[in-house]
Amino acid sequence: MEKLRVGVLGLRRGMTHLRNFLSLEEAVVIGGADRFPDCRERAAELLGPAGGKVVAEFDDLLAMQPAAVVIASNGKLQVEHSIRAMEAGCHVLSEVPGADTAEELVRLRDCVQRTGKTYMLGENSCFLDFLRYWRKWLLEDRFGPVSIAEAEYLHYLPTSLYAPDGTRVSPSEAKAQGRTDCKPIWRADQPPIQYLTHDLGPLLEVLDDRCVSVTCRSGPWRCEEAPLRSDGQIALFQTAKGALIKIMVTLNTPQPGGHRYRMLGTAGTAEWFSYEGFCRRFVRGAEERDGWEKVNIGAAGREDDTSTGHGGTDLKLARHFTRAILDGKPAPIDVYRCIEYALPGILANKSAELGGVPFSIPDLRTQPFGGTTFWEYVGLPEVEPAGEPYKVR
Repeated sequence: MEKLRVGVLGLRRGMTHLRNFLSLEEAVVIGGADRFPDCRERAAELLGPAGGKVVAEFDDLLAMQPAAVVIASNGKLQVEHSIRAMEAGCHVLSEVPGADTAEELVRLRDCVQRTGKTYMLGENSCFLDFLRYWRKWLLEDRFGPVSIAEAEYLHYLPTSLYAPDGTRVSPSEAKAQGRTDCKPIWRADQPPIQYLTHDLGPLLEVLDDRCVSVTCRSGPWRCEEAPLRSDGQIALFQTAKGALIKIMVTLNTPQPGGHRYRMLGTAGTAEWFSYEGFCRRFVRGAEERDGWEKVNIGAAGREDDTSTGHGGTDLKLARHFTRAILDGKPAPIDVYRCIEYALPGILANKSAELGGVPFSIPDLRTQPFGGTTFWEYVGLPEVEPAGEPYKVR
């Protein structure tokens, strides 16, 4: 069996990717790279028995000549690292957000076109199992025309500093410890709305659409643990098909983290909140019901190994990326779809900086968007759990 030779850059978040690629029969992990010694030590415990090598520098990882590289590094360096990997002859699976500026996205697109290498954005939320049912219901016209959709990303991240050894601390912890050797992590000053791919990506795939304009506003800057970024931002997007998508992202509000998604059509609605673990719906054919239906579909499918990261979605990333390359097919979330996930958030922040001024979102494809191919990879369910009355206790 042909196996894909994989290297992993960034062994903090990348440890999950390392484990998942090690578990695939179609892949072999030949190395990992990270500048922090403790990250290298943890990775070496896994890679050593598998015959892989752990190094400090990206150049040393590329020198091993992997066929593909997972980019799990600093979010503001992901495009630089992706381009270096592709120019070295490697296919790329990149962590989100994928890019920090619009200019980077153009450079990334041009590099893919120039090198002919496969690029995939590692947006794991698109592989959440409930989305397959939403797509199925939309195609079955159970929502009617969808006019409005929305999503929220709620993730409290107070540890916005890192020490020389790579450990992360909050500003209050650093002050209490009298530390002066800490620096902001890359997400410390990242506009929250630029971390929207977990929310926008899944909605765009269900709707088979792309965004064409945006207006956005920022909340206050009151969180003492993350003073370099707004406490949250809310963006309103218009899509090419005329729908409205509202996205809210906050990284500064103490609460259990989670995602919230809603789809609102003229004939029905569906909602999914990650902390509930099931779907609510009121769709065509349910008019005689007294209130919502509860449908037990969640983040993971019955066959998913939820121990592999984010409800099994991280393992799906590794598997689909590997099979696409070995089969000579495009990636499920290619560089053009990456642009359509990330560019709206970048321009949303520019809108917020100008007090909500609307921005047009350009189409950076070389050919007009002809529709999503994502569901050709993931597939739709043939059956679904029966609904039951939803009762508020």
